[in-house]
Amino acid sequence: MESGSLQLNGISWTVFRMGETTWLLQPNTDKGMLDIIHQTAFLLEESDIQDLRDVIPAYESLTIIFNDSDIDLKKTLSGIDQINTAPKLLPEFHEINVCYELGLDWKEIEINTRLTKEEVILIHSSIEYTIAMMGFLPGFIFLEGLDDRIAVSRKENPRIKIPSGSVGIGGNQTGIYSLESPGGWQIIGRTADSFFDVEKKPPTKLKAGDKIRFNPISKEEFDKMVAKNG
Repeated sequence: MESGSLQLNGISWTVFRMGETTWLLQPNTDKGMLDIIHQTAFLLEESDIQDLRDVIPAYESLTIIFNDSDIDLKKTLSGIDQINTAPKLLPEFHEINVCYELGLDWKEIEINTRLTKEEVILIHSSIEYTIAMMGFLPGFIFLEGLDDRIAVSRKENPRIKIPSGSVGIGGNQTGIYSLESPGGWQIIGRTADSFFDVEKKPPTKLKAGDKIRFNPISKEEFDKMVAKNG
């Protein structure tokens, strides 16, 4: 199957072949799209599908990767089309401790939001976010649910190095840098938690669909957590 459409998890999907072993699927609905994508990704991961290598959920699509290039996608997924009998994704809740004192861009954020640092922190930490997807580097966490009042454009000149655990705002999204990397998001704080370890299986304890709330902590508390984590 090169391109076309198919039924999966009770939903019609448009299909694009992206390579010999890879397909990108987009649900033909705007209602509850992100939840449908997360639930379908979970269903595929829990199903006994031969040669399935990886399932990657994103904001508006689902990428499916197989080990074998000789796959009849429609036939392979034909039995997975009843949403009422499918296993349900049960999101886990995670509280992430954040030291907002370690924010690098408070001046720019206060100017652009016309809010004080304290007001931004109160808003940012009062929301229960949903993990929309993981990317652009291993374990990076994209979160859905940011309040429009604290949405801020990405930096015009990205930083060459952002510390791991940095919490940032990029447009109408907030997220967490799992690893030290370059980046252009406005940094408002940092957590001592680790989100990616290649030695562990799975390498990250969080998944798309999980819920997150941020808990403000002091610099002293942050330093103690860093020391404890080694």
